[in-house]
Amino acid sequence: MRLRHAILGVAAITALGACVPASGETKPPVAVAAPAAAPAAAVTGIEAFRGSWVGASQGESDTRRAAALVIDASADGGLFLRWRSAEGPRDGADNDDQLKMRENTAIFAPGKSPNVWSAKLDSGAQAKARLEGSVLTTELTAKSGGQTEVQAYRRTLTAPGKLSLHYTRTVSGKVETTIDADFVKLP
Repeated sequence: MRLRHAILGVAAITALGACVPASGETKPPVAVAAPAAAPAAAVTGIEAFRGSWVGASQGESDTRRAAALVIDASADGGLFLRWRSAEGPRDGADNDDQLKMRENTAIFAPGKSPNVWSAKLDSGAQAKARLEGSVLTTELTAKSGGQTEVQAYRRTLTAPGKLSLHYTRTVSGKVETTIDADFVKLP
């Protein structure tokens, strides 16, 4: 039951945060007729990723996750990412873990090369992003207690309006967590 509430919560969060430009300024949703979808070949580069995405997954554990993602590009060539997630036990699981909500925002400055960006998050983690064809990869790197943690998000456009995510978390070179999820683009 809690997962259903999480999915509804993420959907509400997404609807409220769907109109977030690269400046980070929040605007209320506006009811506008969606333009006709462009053919996949017509939209390339970061433009193909721009917009609001929602998805859900099950990782390696007994945890279910729902997530929302906003991707935007700024006029100066920067990149804006905001991701929100909710996770909790599978339906029927025998535990009373509370629903966990997370949110992160990264505003990436343009790099020296096209389709490469970098940022430093409020947490102190270094972040870099790169676009290669239909794959947008984001890596967050942080050092703590003599160990290096790397979180890699590989987002691949699989069809118009569809995106797959492969997430890997490594600590000192050892894979700790992997998650695969499918996302759909909101109109």
